[in-house]
Parts: sequence; C-alpha cells; structure tokens
Amino acid sequence: MKKYSAMFIAFILVSSVQFNAQAASFNKDFGNNFDKKFENTVDKILVMQPGVSAEELELEVEELSLTMGMSKEEIYNQMYSEIEEQNRMAEEEAAQLAEELAASGEMDALGGGSTSLLIVGPSAQGDFYYTPSSTAYVNHGHVGLYYTSNTIVESIYPSGVRSISANVRKVDRGAVVRSVSASSTVKKNAAVWAFGEIGQKYSLNFANNRNTSHYGDKNCSKLIWSAYKVKGNMDLDVNKGLGVYPRDVRDASQTAHKRTVR
Repeated sequence: MKKYSAMFIAFILVSSVQFNAQAASFNKDFGNNFDKKFENTVDKILVMQPGVSAEELELEVEELSLTMGMSKEEIYNQMYSEIEEQNRMAEEEAAQLAEELAASGEMDALGGGSTSLLIVGPSAQGDFYYTPSSTAYVNHGHVGLYYTSNTIVESIYPSGVRSISANVRKVDRGAVVRSVSASSTVKKNAAVWAFGEIGQKYSLNFANNRNTSHYGDKNCSKLIWSAYKVKGNMDLDVNKGLGVYPRDVRDASQTAHKRTVR
C-alpha cells in the first residue's frame, strides 16, 4: 500500500500546482464571463480536462442547458461530480487489487505492490477489455474493442484510434474482458464500424462525450459506446450521465464478465 500512498501524494502535489496555474490563467482571460458561483467548479473541470478549452466548455454547457432544460450551474456540477466519482472508483480499485495481491502472496513477489503488465490475449469479436488507466488528472480506466479475436481497436492518448494485436497488448493485472449481450451480427457491425474509425484523433473530452458527434475525434469509451449505439442502437452506459467513461461501458447492464487477466 506504500506505493499507492506515494502515488496519491504525488498526484495531489502535481494537481495543486497545475490547478493554481490554470485557474490564474482562466481568471485573467475570461474575467466575469462566467458567473462567480460557477468559477471554482469550472476551473476544476478545465484542470482535469486539459485538452478542452474554456470557450469549448462554455459553449457545450450553454447548448446542454438549452437542450436539457438544466441550469448551467447544474450541468457544471454534474460534470464535476462524475469526474470526482471516477477518481473515487480508481482509489477503490487500487485498494481492492492491493488486498487481493496481498492475500494471494503476490504482493511481495511483485516488489511491494507493483501490479505489473500482462498480455490481454484473444477474445471473441465484439468483446472488449477494461484496464485501470489514467489520462491527465483523472483515473477513469481504459477500454478496447475486439475487432477480431486477435485484433483490438482502441483510442489511446495522444495518438487516437488505432489497431493492435491482442497477443502483444499489455494491460494492468486485474484487467477484465467482457462480452456484450447482442447478436453476432450487431457485434460484427459494431466492431467493423469501430475499425473504420482508425486514424481519428484522440479527444480528452470525457465530461460531455455522450452528447458529441459519433464521428470525428473520440476517446476510448466513446469509440465503443458509439459503435454499439450506431450499429445496434444499444446504450452501453451504466448511469446515462453527461460523460460516458470506460467504467460506464464496463458496468453497463448489457455486458457480462468473461475473464480476469491474472
């Protein structure tokens, strides 16, 4: 557990420095354009989504306010609470894995708690894997879709959508492979659609990716969510929030556990 504590402390220190710098820049550039009562939450969202500008965030929130009938304050607060929930779940995952490793005697063998990396291996077309992962300041996990049993298509930071062999793709110990409760045709069509997105750029916008276009820049969870939404009219999002995060896809009711990577 010492490693996790050290990592968490380092995260807090780095976040604090980055937050202060970005908050100062934000206040200087945009002054009173945002209502003062929103300012703190907006700053935090921007820090945790460094690839999204303040202008972009403001436009997204204004559009959502009009289409969803919610106040801007409600939308900002929901975005932030969803991001915070991802960090909470990440800490919970790390603690659970540490307990499992300690109980199995693997903790000492791995050098005081290192999770190490393992090959994810093959699975059926349309399945996906989930592994713990961090992007910028949010540990929201990562997902990749099986285009074929041995080929994975995924969107990674910073390069974007790519394909990689399942026989070389490494994931964290404790990663899981899950299936989707859909026909073989839907699974095939979703996989083919995702494969066709190779070359699209990566998007750091997780906070509102449920409401952005299925086409163009996308992150890992948006890739899988869009594939099944476009080709199967399936909503692989456990909580239907503003953002579709990897754990939202993992925990969707239409998915089932196949195996854990050990």
